[in-house]
Amino acid sequence: MTLLLVQNGVFAVRPLAQAPGLVALARAGVNILVDDFALKERGITKLRDDVKVASIDVVLDHLEAGHKTLWH
Repeated sequence: MTLLLVQNGVFAVRPLAQAPGLVALARAGVNILVDDFALKERGITKLRDDVKVASIDVVLDHLEAGHKTLWH
């Protein structure tokens, strides 16, 4: 399972952010991706160790591969 954080959701990946839900997901094996554009817009450069920066191309690849995708 993969979670992509976009827009203001990227604030949760800052090293000092209080995000117990995010920690729990990472420990459960969820792949956590963070939108590179949203990070740049918000000037966030330091991230938690358990997340990966991704572009919108990654989302498109998942969609093309037939992964179920939820937008909220």
